[in-house]
Amino acid sequence: MGHSVGIQYAAAVVMLGIGVFTFWLLRAGCSIRELSARTAHGVSGYLRTGPDPWLEGTLRAAFAEFDRELALILKERSYAAPAVRDKGPQGPAAPPDR
Repeated sequence: MGHSVGIQYAAAVVMLGIGVFTFWLLRAGCSIRELSARTAHGVSGYLRTGPDPWLEGTLRAAFAEFDRELALILKERSYAAPAVRDKGPQGPAAPPDR
């Protein structure tokens, strides 16, 4: 039985399901054009609401504090990498320093 059911049959079942769903929406009084337009706008972001002002302010303050703390941590540490990086390429194909 497994080999007798092909891809074409599965595709027909999917198309039949889409057709039944569309017919159900039409019988329920929904406009397919309006539904597809709302779906496209929702996916593209035009119908999204703005962020909550309290939440946005709280997140901005938290990230600003995190940024200050990270800057202090990175300022306290010393790395050899920036000094090597400032000299330029150091590979075998690099020209010698003058």
